[in-house]
Amino acid sequence: MSTVSIPSAASAPPSGGRRLAAVQVATMAALVFAVSFALSPSEVVGAGYGPKLILLGRMALLVAAAALMLRVAGRRWSDVGLHAPRRWWTIPVAVVAGYLALGALAGAMQMAILPALGLSGPDLSAFTALRGDLPEYLFWALPVALGSAAVGEELVARGFLTDRIAAVLGGAAPNGVVLFAAVILQGALFGACHAYQGLGGALLTGAVGVVIGLVWLWSGRNLWAAIILHGLVDFVSMTAFYTGAVGGAS
Repeated sequence: MSTVSIPSAASAPPSGGRRLAAVQVATMAALVFAVSFALSPSEVVGAGYGPKLILLGRMALLVAAAALMLRVAGRRWSDVGLHAPRRWWTIPVAVVAGYLALGALAGAMQMAILPALGLSGPDLSAFTALRGDLPEYLFWALPVALGSAAVGEELVARGFLTDRIAAVLGGAAPNGVVLFAAVILQGALFGACHAYQGLGGALLTGAVGVVIGLVWLWSGRNLWAAIILHGLVDFVSMTAFYTGAVGGAS
């Protein structure tokens, strides 16, 4: 797809072995599912400060757990992509290309693929409550979209999980095929965690996770492009709900 080089995992600190990586993937998956199903974002829309703080706090908990497990494996956030890119121009290019790809993907899935499977699009009807409600919008557009979603979810999903899945599949120095498989698998987990949007929503979100994972991979396994892209997508979505440009179950 490009000539951008992918940093070799062999130069990074030791991964701690496949068995440790497998345990860490299973542990993180269990934690994510536990907190996701205990309180879905749709239950927080229009709720008071308590649920909102819990929503933000649980992502902080997941990031802290991921950081601890990375440390146990002898790795750091910089080893999974939180570092300066080798070529700065790859970040805006990856963000623009990823945004266009996500738009095309969403359109294809909602107009053709999901209907062919007898499924509807993601149920986001709860977010219609954002329309005209400035405080509610600011919460979802800023600390959620640009914070817990863009930064938190990318650290956990595209950073931690992809790295640990790759270590399970390919050891300390996974090749390109293994990394691609890891991107697919983390996307499946990412989609499953959005089951509150319905099966169609989970499938669509899983596909979104794969595309963002490919952006991470294309940009030299750098998380900044993924973080910016995720934040942009969610910020635009929340703004669309606030202005009334979109609404209801799609």
